Parts: sequence; structure tokens; C-alpha cells
Amino acid sequence: DASCSETVDWEEFTEYLLLHMPGLSVGEGGCELSHSPQVVEWGPGHADMISDVTVIYDAGGTGKNGGGSGGGAGRRYVTAGRDGFVKVWHPNLTPHKIIDVGQNRGRWLTACCWMTKSRCLAVASTNFRIYFYDGAFSPAPITYIEHKEGTPSCLGYRASNDMEGGKEILMVGDHNGYVTVYFLEDEWNKKDWEDEPMDFKKNAKPIRRLYHEGHWVTKVGFVEDLQAMVTCGLDGEINLCNVHLNQRKPNQPPIKLHKKYGVHTWCWCKLKKSFASGGLDRQIIIWNPFGTMAMSTLQGHNAPILDVQVNEAVQHQLISMSVDKVVKVWDIQHYRCIQTFTDKTEYKPEDRLTCMVFDRELPGLVMCSNTLNVLPMRVKVETNRTHTAPIVGALFNDVFNQIVSGDSQGTVRVWDVCNGHMEFEFRRAHGDHKLTCLGFDVSKRRLYTGAEDGEVKLWNFS
Repeated sequence: DASCSETVDWEEFTEYLLLHMPGLSVGEGGCELSHSPQVVEWGPGHADMISDVTVIYDAGGTGKNGGGSGGGAGRRYVTAGRDGFVKVWHPNLTPHKIIDVGQNRGRWLTACCWMTKSRCLAVASTNFRIYFYDGAFSPAPITYIEHKEGTPSCLGYRASNDMEGGKEILMVGDHNGYVTVYFLEDEWNKKDWEDEPMDFKKNAKPIRRLYHEGHWVTKVGFVEDLQAMVTCGLDGEINLCNVHLNQRKPNQPPIKLHKKYGVHTWCWCKLKKSFASGGLDRQIIIWNPFGTMAMSTLQGHNAPILDVQVNEAVQHQLISMSVDKVVKVWDIQHYRCIQTFTDKTEYKPEDRLTCMVFDRELPGLVMCSNTLNVLPMRVKVETNRTHTAPIVGALFNDVFNQIVSGDSQGTVRVWDVCNGHMEFEFRRAHGDHKLTCLGFDVSKRRLYTGAEDGEVKLWNFS
């Protein structure tokens, strides 16, 4: 009862649970980004800025040309650029396939996403179409969707389970503030469309809904833990929606924590059961989806934030990127910045970063401008001297979930296994004589210590 009102409402209760969930601190198995990025050279990069990037983890077996050299047979990076090309990369950043989607007509590509069930790639273009390519990345599309209501700005995907009909769902946000949900029929990718656009039956007609009136939809996606479609836009609002009805969830008004500043991005922190969002106000807001108040605000960027990603190798870390090419790593257990990286490479035609994605298998961060940068993530383990003399023994006690250690000078320390913190200690257990051994009794509630003078002592260590 933080407000001393003699009551605890639902929002206070859920925020208490979220803030007190167990997690690792920065010094206990944390990770940091390498300051020596792997960069693809100018030659094979895009002629213009990259609009979107995605990681495909199971691309190795797709099509007769799905493998290839270059390492990481099952993993590919896919980039969609303003030059109208989709490029597929090996993990070592050598080119695998190139698809000319724009056909040299000056059409920008705005987004791409991998459809796991049909194993197809969806690509959004400024010519009001969403193209679909097979898993072998053939040069000709399987089919396309005519999206004439507005220029597609972002894509989201969900593969429904059998209880929900098993249909694939494609979510498309556009520059008018609408989100359109397309329900794709079974085995749609195996039909011969004969260069015709995809048609939709009456029982699977697309549902179009206005969420961000007069503003671009900047991101749309689906969060499995909440069974919710999430949208954000340049009007500063974030919406939690029912994807099958394409409407806001009951009693769930728009989230307006960024006020009138546009929101560029959001991500779901699975471990913390909370969202992180960022945009034009240069701050990252951590918020509870079951309430309307911010849990914390992370400040430190000096330019608008383009993207935020959860470090999937260490779930308590958040990675943010701003338009001035600054990348920050945050410890969201203690809400503090633990690393800042500035990309000093000069890019053309615009000297900025545009998007990023986290590769959980590397693990590392893939950043884009007109080329690809890969920042490997390395585990940072900080070790501290726990004893000043040679350690003669360390015992695990499964009754109290503790570790007891002792050194030759007679210092005995008790440690909490869950967080690694020392709970208490006692020194000079045998005076001036060296400690030589230690052990528990049968019940593991008493500690025996032995010294070089032949003396054994019994301790109530807990």
C-alpha cells in the first residue's frame, strides 16, 4: 500500500509483481556488445538505405539452392531497401540471393517479414503491393496483394494454431494510420496464381481499422503471451488489439505515455512481462500492459529512438538505437545504462542507421544503414576475490539453498545460491591455527570445521 490508502488496486499489485521478479544484475553473467563490428563492404551493399531487416533461422533447407557456402547453413539475414532490392545474406555477410522487386522503377521497399508456416517471404512496396516469394528466394513472386488503401509502412505476422483454424495472418500498417489484417487460406502458396493478385473469399475478407488517424503506423506485431496485436504510430499512441476482430481489446484504451510525441517502436520483454517503447521524445518507457502508468523511464539518448530490442541471450537487457548512430544497452532489472556504442562509420547516401534486429543464434546485433553491421555479443563475467587466503573447501547445502566456503585463515562465509550474495561470515574460526577441512552433519543443519591442531568445532551456521 504505497499510497497509504489502506487498499491495493490491481495496477499497484501487478507493478509490484513485475518490479520484484527475479533477474540477473549487470555483474552476474551480463553481456556486452563488441566494439569491433563485422561490416559488409560497399560493393555488395544496397544502393540506397535499408528499410527493414529480418533473421531467418531455418532457411538452409529451402529449395534446391537453399544451402550454399558461407557458414551458418540454416540462418540468413534478409534486407529490403529503398533501391527496390531484397538481398539475402549468409551469416558471414556474403551475398546469397538478390531479388529485384522494384524492377528498376524507383519503387521503395518499406518492410519485410518471414512467414514461418508457409516458409515464404513477404515484402511491402510503395507501389501499394505486398509481394510473396518462396523459401528458395526465386526472382519471381508467387503472388501479391493489392493494398490500394495506403502505402504499406510495416508488416506483422502470426501463424494461428489449429484451434483457431490454422490460418496465417498478415498485419499491414499504412501511412494513413490504418491497420489491415489479411487471413490467408491453407496452402495459398501452392496455388498457381498466374501473375494475378491474391483473392480473398467472403469468409476470410481482410479487416481494415483506423488506429492512428492522419499518422503513419510505424510498427505492428503480435505478442503471443498476451494474445494481442500491438500497433504504434506517429500520433504517440500504442494499441493492444484482438487480431481476429482487428479492434482494441475491451476496456483497453490507447496507451499515451509518450503524449504527443511519435512512437517509432516497441518490444515485449518476456521475462519482465512488460513493454518497452521509444520514439521522438528520446526516452524509453517501460510500462505494464495491465495498467496505464509507466514503471520506469530510461533517459540517455540525445536523438529520436528508432528501435528497441530485447537481448534474447540475456533477457534482462534491452538494446536501443537512435538516429545519431548511438546504441545503448540497458539493464532493465535495475533500470540503468550499462554500455554505449557509437557507430563512427560514414554511410551514403545518408549518414545514419535505419533499423536493427537481434540474432539470437550468434548472438549479436545486426544493424543496417545502406550496408550490414554485425556486433557480436560476448558474455561479460565479473569475478571478485571472495577470500583473502587459499580456499580449503566449499559445500552446497540443499536444505537452506546455500553455499558455505572456508579458507585457511579460518574465515567461513555463507552465500545465497540464487543471487550469489554473501549472507554472513565469521572469522578466525580456530584462532591462530589454519582451517584444514569442513563438512555438514547428517541433517545439514550444523557445520563441522577442522584445524591443523586436530581440533574440530561444531557451528550453527544458519
